[in-house]
Amino acid sequence: MRFEEDLYVDEDPRVVCWKDINSTDEQVELRRLDEWVNWLTGRYHLDYKTIPSCWQQHGSLVEELAALRTMWEGSFQDDAAPSDAIAFHRELDASLRRLREWNSRSGCSRTTHRAQLAE
Repeated sequence: MRFEEDLYVDEDPRVVCWKDINSTDEQVELRRLDEWVNWLTGRYHLDYKTIPSCWQQHGSLVEELAALRTMWEGSFQDDAAPSDAIAFHRELDASLRRLREWNSRSGCSRTTHRAQLAE
């Protein structure tokens, strides 16, 4: 199955446990996720207030985007239910609200990354 801008859904959705991933696999998964996030931001015209360019440096954004990508992958499998695509969009709406909130708290802007403070 082929999607826009050379994105493929040709395997089962991949769930990534970021807590347990080793550094090599983490870099591979971040590159894979980055490809999808670039597609998502272009397709849905999302700006830095929702997904800043430094999203990879914010664990909460990585976790949310990875989970959303996994749902997207599952929604467009050959054996997906006809309602899966609309379910994805329902979850996309909720995810975008969370992403905006978390990004708002980060203090990052279009041009400036602000490191998260350790608690």
